[in-house]
Amino acid sequence: MKMYHFAAVGVFCLLMSVGSHVNAQNPSKAFSVGFGLEGGLASNSANTNYHSMGGLSIRLSYHVGPGFVTLGSGAFAWIPKSFEGKTTKASLQIPVLAGYKFIFARHLFVMGELGYSSFRVYYNGGNGDVASTSYGGFTYAPSFGINFNAVELGIRYQATSLSGATLSAVGLRLAFNF
Repeated sequence: MKMYHFAAVGVFCLLMSVGSHVNAQNPSKAFSVGFGLEGGLASNSANTNYHSMGGLSIRLSYHVGPGFVTLGSGAFAWIPKSFEGKTTKASLQIPVLAGYKFIFARHLFVMGELGYSSFRVYYNGGNGDVASTSYGGFTYAPSFGINFNAVELGIRYQATSLSGATLSAVGLRLAFNF
C-alpha cells in the first residue's frame, strides 16, 4: 500500500513540474477528446471480494461556462481476491457517464459524473467452462485533479449500486486530452 501512495505522489509531482504546451482542454478550445488509464483499489463492501480494478477510458469534453460538459465510457477489469474454493475469475465493468468538469483554478478541477454501468461477473461454470452473470446499476464518480493542457491526473471515487451491494473503488486516472 505504501508503494502505491509513493508512486501516486511521484507521478503527481512530476506532472506538476512538467507541463505540456498542447492546446487540449484549453478554455479557448470548444471540444476535446481524452483517453485515460485508470486504476484503483476496491473500497467499502467491494473490498470483501475484489482487490483492485483497472482499465481504459475515453471522455468527450465540450467547453461550457468555466468548465466542460463530459460524456465518457470505458472498460474496467475487477481483480478478485483469491479464496480457497472461490470460482470467480474476474469481472468487467462498462460505465456510461455524463458530468461536468469545473476548472476552479488555473490547472485544478473538480468533477462529478452520473450514469449507468453494466457489470459482468465471470466464474467457473463447471466442466472447465467459464460462465457469467450480468448486473447493472446507477453509477456516480466524484473526482478532483490537475490538468496541464494535454495531461490530466485525477483522483476519483467511483461507486455502482448493484442489487444488494455497492461496488466502489478509489483510484487514479492518468489521461491525455486532444
